[in-house]
Amino acid sequence: MGNIIKSVKFEEIYGEFYSEGDAKSLVVIFPGLKYGHDKPLLYYARKAAQMSGKDVLCLNYDKKLDWDDIGKEIIGVVADECYNIIGNCMKRNYECIYFLSKSIGTEVSGRTAEKLGASKVKFFYLTPTYTAIKYIEKFKGLVIAGTKDSIFENKYIEEVKKINGSKLMLIEGGNHSLEVKEEVIHDIDVLKAVVNKYIDFFEEEQNGEV
Repeated sequence: MGNIIKSVKFEEIYGEFYSEGDAKSLVVIFPGLKYGHDKPLLYYARKAAQMSGKDVLCLNYDKKLDWDDIGKEIIGVVADECYNIIGNCMKRNYECIYFLSKSIGTEVSGRTAEKLGASKVKFFYLTPTYTAIKYIEKFKGLVIAGTKDSIFENKYIEEVKKINGSKLMLIEGGNHSLEVKEEVIHDIDVLKAVVNKYIDFFEEEQNGEV
C-alpha cells in the first residue's frame, strides 16, 4: 500500500500515493463502485503506470457513494475531496497528469477536472456512466466500453461515437466489468488488450504526443 492521504472531511475518502521520486507525471485512478484497485482492470492500470515511471494516486470513496448517487450532488462533494487530495500530491510541478477512471469514477473525475483545470490532464474512461458523457465531450480522451453493459447502454455508446476528438474501443459482449459471460479465456484476452491501451496511453508523453 502507498502513503495514505486522508480527506479532511470524510474518513471514507482517501488516496494511496505511490511515488517514484523523480517522476514527471502523475496518474490519478478513480475506481468504480464495488470495483476497487485490487480488481484486474485497475490493478494493472496502476502497475502499467508505475512501470512507465509515473507517480500514482489511487483514490478511494466506495463507502461514500452508492449506485443511486449517479448524477447527484454528492458526486460533487466527493470530487471536492478528491481535488484536495490531488493537491496534496502536487508539491512538485508535474508536466502531465493522467485521469484514469472506471464507472461512477468517470463522473467523479469529470467533476474533479473542472475544479483542477484540464490543460495538463489526459483522460481514459473505462465503462463510463451516462452522466460522464458531457465530460467526455468536454475533455475528450479514450473510452472503453462493452456492448452488453447494462449501465452504459448502446444508445450512450452511439452518443460517444459522435464526439469529435475522442477515441472509442468497444468490447463485443462485454459487461460493465468488460467481461463476457462464461468466456474466461476471452476475458483474459480482453484484459491484455486493455493493458496494451494503458501502456500506449502512458507512453504518449514520452513520445512527445502530449
